[in-house]
Amino acid sequence: MRPTFDIFMDSPDAQTSLDRSVQDLGDARARLRKWARIAPRRDCFIYSQESGVVEVIIRADFQALRRRIDLT
Repeated sequence: MRPTFDIFMDSPDAQTSLDRSVQDLGDARARLRKWARIAPRRDCFIYSQESGVVEVIIRADFQALRRRIDLT
């Protein structure tokens, strides 16, 4: 089975780049959560190859979230 969801994120120089492709939307969302922890101020989104629709957009500000919610 071929990957059906592409995960994109912006780079520090504001260029959008493909992170990876996965088969399952749940896997794609988990990857975005990982990026939200690692690179908290980057924009990320999931593109569906099948429907041509952007499925999820995240503008993560993990540090602000950490101040509001205990994430331990």
